[in-house]
Amino acid sequence: MTPEQIAQIEKIVERVLEAHLRSTQQSEKQLLTIFGATQLPLEPILQQFQICLQEGWKIRIILSDLATKTLNLESIYSTFGEDNILLENDLTDIPSFVENYSQIILPALSYPMAGKLALKLVDTPCTYLVFHALCCGKRVIAASDILSTKKFIDKKLLTLDQIEPTHVNTLTEFGVKWITVDQIAAIIREGDAPNRVSVQTPVISANVIANLAANVQELVYTKPSIITPLAREHAQKRGIRLTPKS
Repeated sequence: MTPEQIAQIEKIVERVLEAHLRSTQQSEKQLLTIFGATQLPLEPILQQFQICLQEGWKIRIILSDLATKTLNLESIYSTFGEDNILLENDLTDIPSFVENYSQIILPALSYPMAGKLALKLVDTPCTYLVFHALCCGKRVIAASDILSTKKFIDKKLLTLDQIEPTHVNTLTEFGVKWITVDQIAAIIREGDAPNRVSVQTPVISANVIANLAANVQELVYTKPSIITPLAREHAQKRGIRLTPKS
């Protein structure tokens, strides 16, 4: 084989790898959002997600059974589109479903769901999904504008969206990150800003991916490194972006 033929093959391989990388990067901008019952106004929440939609995020919505009976579904369907919305009881194979998402947002976590999660009472598809995601180390973000800081709460004044401090502390220990509604879009963007490492090796194997630190979110490699299919599979499972060095 002549040097010219080798160079031509290398260029073809580079184009194929770059095309695959672009499709992988696009698929990584996926977000799972769970709506439970809430007494908070939906408009500010939906405005935050509209920002993300405009920036190219693909957002999948799950409506809890109680949410379908209490929320204004018309505004949710018009924002996200009917094809992007699932009902809680339609969920199947939850572990495999969770695997496809690196970020899970609870845009208005309510007292009932927070209490169940804190007590590990995962007796509904939505609570099981969230708890499973936490066990897998997924990024779970809960937005609430009514987080009580009082040690004791007057139960007569408790609203659906006011969560007990003990539940907040427990869920924080589980790995839940707490934000306010107006921070939803910003925190999603933050999750898209990866912790980055660079490697210089002719072949990026599955072992290279396995040896990366747990917080690595982007691997920058030098051309014309070859990335094995198994390495790409492992990187995708861990949510690691593979980027050629410019």
